[in-house]
Amino acid sequence: MKKIHLTLIALLLAIAAVFATVALTRTSALGTASRRAADAAYQARVKQLNAYAAALDRAAQRATASPSAQRIVYHRPPPIVVVKHTQRGDDGGSREVEGGGDD
Repeated sequence: MKKIHLTLIALLLAIAAVFATVALTRTSALGTASRRAADAAYQARVKQLNAYAAALDRAAQRATASPSAQRIVYHRPPPIVVVKHTQRGDDGGSREVEGGGDD
């Protein structure tokens, strides 16, 4: 190969290495920024949940400390009985048979 070709190839490889280094540093910076944003969002959510849990604890303490707390007693309703009358032919009465009886 000619020296000019070798120099040109070496120059292209050096330029590619510089671009790769710049791309790597920008990618790392983006990763760090997104990680910080995610951590901030996580901390904000944890703060909200802790405040909500504290409010629930305060409400539970007020409910148990209150002397006028009502007690709920559940009474079952009486059972519903449904009676269905059916005719079976034997209702206790007498039937006269036509044609053959005690005359």
